[in-house]
Amino acid sequence: MRDYELSYTTISTLGDFGPWISSIVLKLPTQVRAADLNPLPFNVYVERHEQDGTLLMRQEAHETRAIPSRGYLDVLTAYPCDAEGRRCAESSYVALELPECRLTKTIEGSVLHSRFVEPQFRITQTATLAGSEPVCGLVYTTCERSLTPQLKGWNKARMQEAVDDIQLEYGYFTPNFCDEKPPFSGFRKQQHKPERAALIIWLHGAGEGGHEVERAYTGNRVTALSQAPIQTYFDGAAWVLVPQCPSFWMDDGDEQLGRSNQSIYSRPLKALIDEFICAHQDQIDPTRIIIGGLSNGGFMTIRMCIDYPDFFAGGLAVCAPFFKENQGAEVLHALHTTPLWFVHAKGDELVNPADTALPLYHALIAQGSRAHFTYFDRVEDLTGVYREPDGRRKRIFNHGVWIHVYNDFCRTELDGTQVMLNSEPVGIWEWAARLRRTTQA
Repeated sequence: MRDYELSYTTISTLGDFGPWISSIVLKLPTQVRAADLNPLPFNVYVERHEQDGTLLMRQEAHETRAIPSRGYLDVLTAYPCDAEGRRCAESSYVALELPECRLTKTIEGSVLHSRFVEPQFRITQTATLAGSEPVCGLVYTTCERSLTPQLKGWNKARMQEAVDDIQLEYGYFTPNFCDEKPPFSGFRKQQHKPERAALIIWLHGAGEGGHEVERAYTGNRVTALSQAPIQTYFDGAAWVLVPQCPSFWMDDGDEQLGRSNQSIYSRPLKALIDEFICAHQDQIDPTRIIIGGLSNGGFMTIRMCIDYPDFFAGGLAVCAPFFKENQGAEVLHALHTTPLWFVHAKGDELVNPADTALPLYHALIAQGSRAHFTYFDRVEDLTGVYREPDGRRKRIFNHGVWIHVYNDFCRTELDGTQVMLNSEPVGIWEWAARLRRTTQA
C-alpha cells in the first residue's frame, strides 16, 4: 500500500492580511470521489517554526506570556483534486481547505519588522477511505511542495551594480502581451494589449524591508497589481516592479526612521528603475511610469517625485510619513509637475495625517498642483469577506489603509465628492492607468 512517500503539498493564498496556507493536497493510494470524503477522514495539526527550526513562541492578545504557536485546525471542506489542488470529480489526490487564521499564516511580525515562518503539518487519517481500495492509517508529516498560484508571472532579481554601496534586490511581474478573447459577452470586445506597457513601481512598508525579497511583494497583497481587475485598467498589461529596501526607505544616513524627509536610497532606487526599464525598453512605455507605496514606501514615493520631478507620470502616496516641518517651497515646487493621489485614514495610529499628508496636500492645491486625497473615517473590511463576531464589518487598524488601495476602493476627493478625469468618475487605478507624463489630471 505504501510504495510511495506520504508527503503533502501546501497551497498559499495572498490575502488582505498577508499570505496563509489555504489548503493542503494529499496523494492517496486509491481513487476517491467527493462522497468518499464524508465524514471527513483527516485531522490536521500544525506547528509554526522559525527559520532556524525552533518552535515559534507568540504572545496572543488574550495571553499574559508567549506560548507555542501550534494547535489543531478545523478543515473547512475536503474534495478530490489534481496535484495542484484543482477540483475534479474523482482522483487519487484530495485537498483539505483550511481557515485563514494565525496558525496558517506564513509571515510573522509587526508593521516595523516581519519575517517568514514555516508552518509544519501532521495530517492523520481518522476514518477509512471507501475508495476503489479501502485505506486506513495514513499519516503525512513531510512537505513535498509549496505552491502559490497568485505568484504566476512573478520573479526576483538583484540590480547589476551597486550605487552608493547599495545593491537593491527586487521582485517583478512580467505581463502577458498576448491578446486574449474575453468570456462570452454580447458587448465586450477582444482587448488588444499594447506593444509597450505601463510600469508600476510599488514600494513596501517598513515591515517588509530586509533581505527576503519575497516579503516585499507577498507581505501585503501587492500581487493584486498583477491580477485582472487592476491590469485591465492598463489595457491588460502592466509591468510591476517591487524593490526591497535593506533597512527603511526613510533612512537618511543618521536615523533610520527620522523626520528629515531625506533618504539614502533615492539614487540607488532610481538606478534600479533605469536599469529595469533599459532591460525591457522594447516593452515599457517611458511615458507611463507610475510610482506608489504604502507607509515607509509612501514616504519614498513622495521623495522620488521630488528628486526626479520630470520622470514619473504620477504618484500614489498611501499613509505617507512625509513631515510638514520639511515641506518647504523647494519641495512644493518639485512636486508641482507630478500628479499625486494621497490615501490616508483619520485616526492613523502610526502616521498622523495632520502632521504629514494633509498639510502637503493643501499646500499643493493652494499652488495649483494636480492632487487628489481619499480620506477614510476608519479602516474596516469593505469586501464583505471578514466580519466581527457580532456580524459587523471587521475593523482594521487605521494605518492599514493600503487594503482599500489594493481593492480599488479609493474613489473620492477629500470633500467626499467623486474624483473626475475627463468628465468621468474614476478610481485610483483607472486614474493612474490613464496618466501620461504630459497628461493634465
